[in-house]
Amino acid sequence: MDAQKHGLTSFQSSTHEELPLAEMSAYADLQRVHEVWSELTNKKGHFPAQLDPTSVPVSLLPYMMLLDVEADCLRVRLAGTRVCEEHGGEMRGRTTDDFFKPEDGKKVLAAGLRVAETGEPSLARKSYIAINGRRWSYVRMILPLSSDGVKRDRLFKLLDPATLEMTYQAEA
Repeated sequence: MDAQKHGLTSFQSSTHEELPLAEMSAYADLQRVHEVWSELTNKKGHFPAQLDPTSVPVSLLPYMMLLDVEADCLRVRLAGTRVCEEHGGEMRGRTTDDFFKPEDGKKVLAAGLRVAETGEPSLARKSYIAINGRRWSYVRMILPLSSDGVKRDRLFKLLDPATLEMTYQAEA
């Protein structure tokens, strides 16, 4: 991975940088999933309830999450195998508060609520230290989904594994 190209080589604390959707083309796999979502959204005239897993490149499935939007948290409905492994086990039912430090959890919740409220996808570069001490940095995309086609109450989150870097944070 060319980490410097993605601006992910080092960080002192957590960061969240929203990227213009026009930069999606730099992340071919994310762009492909975004195009499938856009097609479903435009064809149906409303938001899809889910994305067909066969429309997601197989290499990305371990890095995906399906989240339910709740008033004060994002709750994991489904998580890919790599996400579960890195967070120590099954993620279903856990909330962002369970694996993010409070300040990072607030950023994640705000970004998710913004996607749900606006119906606009989000592309962002993130870095943070998880509760388990592992340092993460990556580019991710969040797409709004809907259980009824109108209310945006689910999110599809996908990390670009080509940008993923993880290390353990040394104890201070």
